[in-house]
Amino acid sequence: MGATISIRPSKDLRSNYSQISLLTRQNPVAITVNGKEDTVVLCHEDFVNRENYISEIEAKLKVYEHLAQAADDIKLGRIQNADEVFDDILKVLD
Repeated sequence: MGATISIRPSKDLRSNYSQISLLTRQNPVAITVNGKEDTVVLCHEDFVNRENYISEIEAKLKVYEHLAQAADDIKLGRIQNADEVFDDILKVLD
């Protein structure tokens, strides 16, 4: 994910779009306005891959958050015997 970024002036979007489009298939392209980086352009495939990667990381973080909470519950003694819990649930359902 640490790709090199090509830098192109904003006027190239109109005059050399096809060249910029080709460049995005190799690495992201930073578009400059008045000499300062303003926008980064990615090819669609790279964008989708990055979005999927971010979604996967977010899902893993949620799992880790639940695991950390469970570990805290165990350390603090906030636990119950599973057999007793299931017996209580079955009593309520009957």
